[in-house]
Formats: sequence, structure tokens, C-alpha cells
Amino acid sequence: MVKVYALIPKRPDITDEFFHQHWISPHGEMACGMAPLQGYIQAHRIAPGVAGLTDSIYEGIATVWFVDEAAAGSMGEDPTYANHVGPDEKNFIDLERLAFLFTNEHVQREEHAITKDEPGTKVMLLLRRAAGLAPADFAAQVAGVDLAGAVPGAHRVSVAVATASMYADGAEPVFDAIVELEFSTAADCDSAWSGAGSTVLGALDGAIDASASAGFLSDELRLLWPVKS
Repeated sequence: MVKVYALIPKRPDITDEFFHQHWISPHGEMACGMAPLQGYIQAHRIAPGVAGLTDSIYEGIATVWFVDEAAAGSMGEDPTYANHVGPDEKNFIDLERLAFLFTNEHVQREEHAITKDEPGTKVMLLLRRAAGLAPADFAAQVAGVDLAGAVPGAHRVSVAVATASMYADGAEPVFDAIVELEFSTAADCDSAWSGAGSTVLGALDGAIDASASAGFLSDELRLLWPVKS
């Protein structure tokens, strides 16, 4: 299974409200009809972001699962995408800045199986590796940081690192890894990050370029859930 992030900036000529409403319906509803998708979550941005990191340029982040990278790479051939989802993207997305990240996920803590309609707030750390650090070394360092121990209040903690294909032929992904910290409520999230945020970023300091990394705070909407196994 491969976990793919779509990092979505909104069109500059539309409101935040229009972006979020349109992304849910009709766009999200149409996307649920795409056969290759094994799971689909929308993360809707909450201002002002994550303390300690620059706020990201994205208004939303979609997380989708595919059986493998080949299935993810051929998504554009799906009839529902080609005829409905793809053509709709221009109605609310700044397509020039739209970015994708293929990842392998490492789960450090999962206290319970999250239900489709369970409320929650998520901190997402969009990480760029430090200058001179090879992607494989970066992935090993980040995956080895005990983030779950640093943030005991998060009921789910995961690190998703870019797949090798993201670096093929000298390419560079927009980010090298995404850390996700999930909380039951916004209050739990605020309390945990205010107490542990500096510790988390300090633990990652040797591996990341903080100036090129970003934070994203979101509410989740689970559209295709749970992920098919």
C-alpha cells in the first residue's frame, strides 16, 4: 500500500469558504467513485497553523491510498477522474502550485481504530531534509525519532517518508516526509503542541531544514474509510 498526499493550494480569486465547500461537494463526492482509491481523507486547514514552523501555502491536503505506486501513477486513466474529478480541479485549485508526494508510512502509535465520523484535529509537519543529507539517511533519521514519546497526548502518531521514486532522475519532491499527530479535540491538540512542540522540532533538528519545512493544522473529513486492506 502506498500513501499519497495531494498538497492543494486554493485559487487566489476564490474565498476560503468556497474552496472548502466545493472540495467536499461536489469534488470529494465525485472522487469517491474512483476505483483505484483504497482510502480518502480530506484535511481542511485551520488558521493560524503550527507554532514553530512557517504556515504552509496549502488550504487543504488530501490523503489517498493505493495498492501500489503503479496504481497511484495511473490514477489519471480512471474514467471517473478523467471525466469528472480532473476537469473539476481548475474550479478551486491553483494547479500551478499543486504538488503530490508518494510515501511509505511508519506508524509509531495507534491507540484505537479511528472511525469514519470520529472528530479530531491533526498537526501535520511538512518536512524538508537538511542540506547535504541523502534521502535514505534522512528517512532513517526521521523514522528513528521517538515522536510518540515526545507527544503522549496524540492518539495516533505516524511518519510518512517519500518513496525512492520521488527522487528518480535527480528529481526533488516538495517535501521529504510528513509527520502526522492526531488528537481527539482542538483543545487537546493546542495543549499538547504548546507543551511538546519545541521538543519535537528539536528532536528533528539535525535531519530537517526548518526554514524550508512548514506546518499544517487541520480538521479531518474521512470520505473513504477505513482504508481497504
